[in-house]
Amino acid sequence: MKKDVKKILAEIILILLISSYNSMFGIAFVWVILHELMHIFIAHIYGCKFYNINFHIFGMNAELGDINSLKEKEKVIVYFSGALFNIIAAIILYILNFRYNNNFIDTSINLNIGLAVFNLLPAYPLDGSRILEILLTKRILFKKVQKIISIISYIVAGLFISIGIFNYIFLHSINFSIFIGAAIIIYITRMEVHTSMYITMGNIVKKRNKILKNNYIENKTISVYYKQGLVNVLALVDRNKFNTFYILDDDMKLIYILNEDELIDALKSYGNMTLEEYVKQNPNVTKSGLNNKLYKS
Repeated sequence: MKKDVKKILAEIILILLISSYNSMFGIAFVWVILHELMHIFIAHIYGCKFYNINFHIFGMNAELGDINSLKEKEKVIVYFSGALFNIIAAIILYILNFRYNNNFIDTSINLNIGLAVFNLLPAYPLDGSRILEILLTKRILFKKVQKIISIISYIVAGLFISIGIFNYIFLHSINFSIFIGAAIIIYITRMEVHTSMYITMGNIVKKRNKILKNNYIENKTISVYYKQGLVNVLALVDRNKFNTFYILDDDMKLIYILNEDELIDALKSYGNMTLEEYVKQNPNVTKSGLNNKLYKS
């Protein structure tokens, strides 16, 4: 038996043991599983491959391949499908509750509403953050979008901690899960910020898969100052589009046209030099400054 499989089985056993002492936890875990299965089902309809399920004491999450090759509308549907399932389930259970009134239905209604609202919060790593990320990147650079969502994530985590402290001081009850939730949000948000450059570089392969699947990819063009470093330009890359950068000098003259594939190669070869330094040492630049390779007949 593989190590990963043993780990998953051990965590499932742990969850079942915890569930035997807390029935509400067991019911919640079932609805979390169904929530994730809905993500998998909708993603599968759009052609995404399902790689793995990660179980942990807070629930589970699905690893989906090729999701970045989907169109923006399709990705929003995939991310929203889990919460939509919980909303529909809550409505159905609410109707059934008029006839079959029992604790399981009451608990399930509250849990489904809670899961839907919680997952739609615009905080990392929740579905709401991914949906907001997609919507905002249509109008704002990804770097700014990530900063906005990071700030919101820290605010949400702060609210969780404040609620936990308020309950402890005034209601004399402590809820460890709300503090754990805040800690997870803070940790994942920090990870998102620190790994953004590597994610951007890794998205080149995902964009290739996207153009092979859809036969096209949207472009994005930005003009940048030639004193900027290559890493600063990388931060401007839109993860879902093919990026082209017009490099301008002090007189607002176009001195070079840099595509994102060349940007990645430049970072690998030279590190974080300035655009000015890169243009001067580049053999593809003509005497007039423009890319020689773009103007060859």
